[in-house]
Amino acid sequence: MIDKWLSKTKLNIYLENLVRKLFLGKISANKITTSALLIGLLSALSIFLSGILIFEIPLIISAAILMCISFFFDALDGILARLKQPTIFGGILDIFCDRTVEVLIIISLISTAPQMLMWPGIFSLGGIVLCISMFLLVGGAVIADTLEENKKVIYYRHGLIERSETLIFLLLMTILIPLRSILLWIFSILVLITALLRLRDAYLILKENQT
Repeated sequence: MIDKWLSKTKLNIYLENLVRKLFLGKISANKITTSALLIGLLSALSIFLSGILIFEIPLIISAAILMCISFFFDALDGILARLKQPTIFGGILDIFCDRTVEVLIIISLISTAPQMLMWPGIFSLGGIVLCISMFLLVGGAVIADTLEENKKVIYYRHGLIERSETLIFLLLMTILIPLRSILLWIFSILVLITALLRLRDAYLILKENQT
């Protein structure tokens, strides 16, 4: 929901201008995507190490900063792709990297207190699987051929939990250590609701096509 709102604000214009000046013609969107993946992996590693080393607070701060940078880069790669010619592989790579970072961060969070976080963590991961399945099946990532322009684009359907909401929850779970279990439960419920809403979309779309 936040992503949809942000796309209509001036922030999107500012980011587009930033991408034009810094990246357009200098680096590919896929390289920014993979950079976001690597930074996200470092964030997950920092969270994991915070559970086994004595430098818990510095590692948590480092993980939060790296997480924000990773998600910021993820926003930039989409803008750069739209300024150039979007590709199907770029869209698929973006989805793969996004889910990889999210899943590994959640696994790292679970590892810090497995007895307390195992069940909410499992439900969160299960919710992500269901949500991405509905995302793909209900046109969340529909490959559309535009023959007039001779290009292919991946279109996304908006949901209750998107990248911005995911970042907020992951940041809160990383920083607010005593509340991790509660936040994981809330996150998993919201992701499951998102999956159900997309299942409803599937029903409505099929019903409309049959009439």
